[in-house]
Amino acid sequence: MATTTAPFSPRSSFRTSQSQVSAPTFSYSDSPLTQLPQPDFNFDDLRKRMADFTAKFDAYIERGRKRVLEDRNSFRAKLSELHEEQKSTQTQIGSLEASLASHDHVLAREATEKCEMQSQISQLESHAMASRSHRDALKSSIAATQRQIDAKLAAQREYAQKMDIQARQNAPELAFWETYLGCRIEGGGDENIVRVFYTFPPPKGSNEERQVTFELHVPDTGSGGYEVLHSKPKLEQERVDKIVGRLNETRDIAVLLKGMRGLFSEETGERILVR
Repeated sequence: MATTTAPFSPRSSFRTSQSQVSAPTFSYSDSPLTQLPQPDFNFDDLRKRMADFTAKFDAYIERGRKRVLEDRNSFRAKLSELHEEQKSTQTQIGSLEASLASHDHVLAREATEKCEMQSQISQLESHAMASRSHRDALKSSIAATQRQIDAKLAAQREYAQKMDIQARQNAPELAFWETYLGCRIEGGGDENIVRVFYTFPPPKGSNEERQVTFELHVPDTGSGGYEVLHSKPKLEQERVDKIVGRLNETRDIAVLLKGMRGLFSEETGERILVR
């Protein structure tokens, strides 16, 4: 029977050493137990294969871990980019919302201004229509007033011509009455006012002459009435009105001059005149 060489085994080595130590004279070579076949499990190859598998598995795990890390980093980067894009988008949305609100506010303000402008335009149109109506009325009034002015100017020119003729005719008579009645006729600062002065001899015991006066309003036309505005000294108004009434009836200035001198003569005979 051929003897096969068994692979090294710690257990068999231990047994061999133990048998050698404990029973050096005992041999199992003839024992039936030692004659059993020794299976070859090829542990070295298995160990090598397991080592290769472990290396491959570790490499696979490392590659997977790296891939997972890369995917996670890529995901985080993309997620960060998405967050940044979201923030940017939210910022843009906020800016657009603010712009939209501002635009709505501008539109509302423009609408309000448009309504106000339309109201003002309507008011201006109404004012323009009223102004045109007022202008037309003023034109009509101006035309009517101009016609009245032209008529009055024509009447005044006619009256002035008559008065000029009358003055030339009355000049000798006025000179006579001024000399005869001791009066002086002057303008009163207005073309329709005449001031008449009378000079009376001084009273006894005095060397100063006494002077009295009255103002006469001359009418613009020949049909108007004369009026004594005031006198110095003041005369009784009822008697003055009677003299002016006779003047308006007769249109004779001599009636006024003689009548007023008579009244002043009576007045100066009763009180001292104010110079």
